Amino acid sequence: MNRLKVWISEHQRMIVMGVTAFIILCVGCLVIREYQLKRVYNQAISYYEENDLIAFESIRYRLSTKYGEDFDHFLLEEANQLFEEYRQEQVTYHEAIGGVERIEAFANRPSLIQDVQTKVDELKQSRQQFKEAEKLAIQKKWEEAYHLYLQVIEEDPNYEKSRQLADTAKRWWLQDLLVEAVTYYEKRQYEKSLTVIEQALSLSEGDEQFLQLKEDVHLAMEKGTLESKWSEVKEILTESIQSGIESLQNIFEKIFKR
Repeated sequence: MNRLKVWISEHQRMIVMGVTAFIILCVGCLVIREYQLKRVYNQAISYYEENDLIAFESIRYRLSTKYGEDFDHFLLEEANQLFEEYRQEQVTYHEAIGGVERIEAFANRPSLIQDVQTKVDELKQSRQQFKEAEKLAIQKKWEEAYHLYLQVIEEDPNYEKSRQLADTAKRWWLQDLLVEAVTYYEKRQYEKSLTVIEQALSLSEGDEQFLQLKEDVHLAMEKGTLESKWSEVKEILTESIQSGIESLQNIFEKIFKR
């Protein structure tokens, strides 16, 4: 032990120089490796921008875990930007989906980009549903229009408008249902009237008019007498619907005008 201490003491300077040189060598190797990996990352970006997939494949597996994740994050931002351009109608659907598919080909984790593809397809479907709802509303097919408006997704710029139009379609649909329920009531077709009433209550829970009509239908089934007030309500509603439908249609056409 004493001899080792003596040897270390005699060669202390050389030992320190050796350790220092080893540390410098290790650091140098790390710096060189980091430089090489960064260079591969920059090459990957260049190949992507040049749309040179063949050249990219030659370096794909040289991307480290760190830079591979950074590269996928870069591609995801590119895909999301393309989706935003499609959302703002700056590019067509075919341009958007084609661009996203090109980006996916470069990704190490394609599932990230496939999520954006799904968003593009969902937005396309949402736009088609909104346009179809427009046509149905103009045709006064309130039920079908209402359900289609509710299917418009939040990413669609028409989302807020579709919710407002859904409320409008719902109000007109309820008026139509009330007229239908009263018509069955007048004809003493009570079961059919109750079916329509339940449909309306599922659409507008707690609606006082339908609850009152439901009560009167049950009384009529028990006593066989009809409340005359519902004929008056029906007449008023029918006149309201007929007089308002033309102005409503003009409003819809102005809203839908491209």
